[in-house]
Parts: sequence; C-alpha cells; structure tokens
Amino acid sequence: MKDTTPDFSALGSALAAVLRHAGTPSLVAELVRVLRALVTADDVMVVLYRGGQPPELLHDLSAGQQSAENLATYLKGAYLLDPFYRAFADGVPPGCYRLQQLAPSAFRSSEYYRLHFARTGIADEIGYLVPVEQGASVHLSLGVRGAQARFGAAHHRLLQDFLPFVEEVLRRHWAPPAGSSPALTTRLDSALKFFGRDFLTEREAEVIQLLLRGHSTKSIAERLRISPETVKLHRKHSYAKLDVSSQAELFHLFIDALGSYRGGDPLTGYLNRA
Repeated sequence: MKDTTPDFSALGSALAAVLRHAGTPSLVAELVRVLRALVTADDVMVVLYRGGQPPELLHDLSAGQQSAENLATYLKGAYLLDPFYRAFADGVPPGCYRLQQLAPSAFRSSEYYRLHFARTGIADEIGYLVPVEQGASVHLSLGVRGAQARFGAAHHRLLQDFLPFVEEVLRRHWAPPAGSSPALTTRLDSALKFFGRDFLTEREAEVIQLLLRGHSTKSIAERLRISPETVKLHRKHSYAKLDVSSQAELFHLFIDALGSYRGGDPLTGYLNRA
C-alpha cells in the first residue's frame, strides 16, 4: 500500500471532475478517481442493496481473471454471506468500514471465503454503506490485491474523512425520482434464516446459519450461550441430516438451494425438484 499522504494535485483535479460530471453516467468513474487519489485500490465495485432482492451491480472495475464467474456466484446467492451485505441486512449504521470490522472471527476460514472471496484475488476491503432510499443502500467497495496487501488504520481514517462527500455524491446520483414507489421485495433474505429448518432443530439451524456466515465454534458458542462441545454436536447432527460431510459441501448445498427460491426453507423446494 502507498503512504497515506494524498496527491493533492490529482485529488483536486478528480474533485473538479466529479462536479463537471454530476448527473451523468460518468460520475461514478470520476468518484472512483477521487478515492484512488486517496488510497490504492485494485478493485472497485458499486452495488445496490435492497432488502429481499439480489444486489444490483451498478459499477464494476474488477481486476480478477475470473471476475465474471465470481460475480455470477455472488449474485446467485453468495452475497447473503458477505459481511458488508450482512451489515446492511442486520441494520448496521451507514458509514465506512474495514472488512475486519464486519467479518466474523473465523471469516478467512469459512467456505464462503475459500470458495468465493479468496477466488476474487482480493486480499482486503474497505467499503462505504450509504442509504439512498428507504430500505436500500449503495455499497461502494475498494479492494486491494497481493498476499501481503492490507488497508491500515490510516487509510481507513482518510476514507472516513471523505464519508460526507461520498454520501452526498451517491445519494444525489442514485436517489429515486420524486414520487416513485419502492421496488417490490422478494423473500430471498429469509433464505439464510430458514435454511434447513424443515429438517433440523431450531438450535441446529442456528448453528448452521452461523457456520455459513463464517463464525468459529467459539464464536457460535458465545452468541448462542452454549458450550463449544454442544456446538460441535449440533454441527455433527446437522451434517448427518443434510447428508453433507464438510463446510464446503454445506456451502454448495446452500448456493444450489437458492436457484429458484420461493420462500420458507430453500432446501425443501430444492430437494423436491431434485
């Protein structure tokens, strides 16, 4: 990562370009120039989150060779396990966050990380969460690549300083037209909540949900106020009932079950179709 002293000449030019392109499709690219004048970012993605709907891709500057395949997996349902989407869905206040602030303790050991996030090639992420209408927020993600690449606290502070500016630009650009009504929502958000509940006990389903989100055995035990040994027992019983033998198989089962989700436990419809 470069140092945290911005190139003020480049920054000034980028800010001027944002003003010139206000109200045009080029605005987002110019906003990205501003942020890249502040910190190094290899990947930039802007998505719109609406409760109950898959994210809508608004802008994509991904450098990965498999970016199209990774994006398809993300939009199919992997986003439900993404720490930034979970923050939006769980009502975390708007702001600028580092990945490590939002991710569970065992995130980098989770199957979501191994089978999706790591394949993007992104080593670390900082993102803005900005509400643009009731029940909808824009997530602007900045990612860096390289085994040792990380955003430091100073980079985060610098991007936080520009939060009011970023919020104003995103809200003005994506605010709904006056008099428009919110989009109808689907029930896809409930897919994670109800996953496996037709086959598992309530506690087993809670353990499976937290496993999918990247929580460790210790973290699950603390959140559910049970012992780590009990967590392991629930996981063993759940795997047997779902006919999976690993977290990787559990992850793939979850993603596959979202293919044509219509409500309730996504596994029920999936297994009936199978």
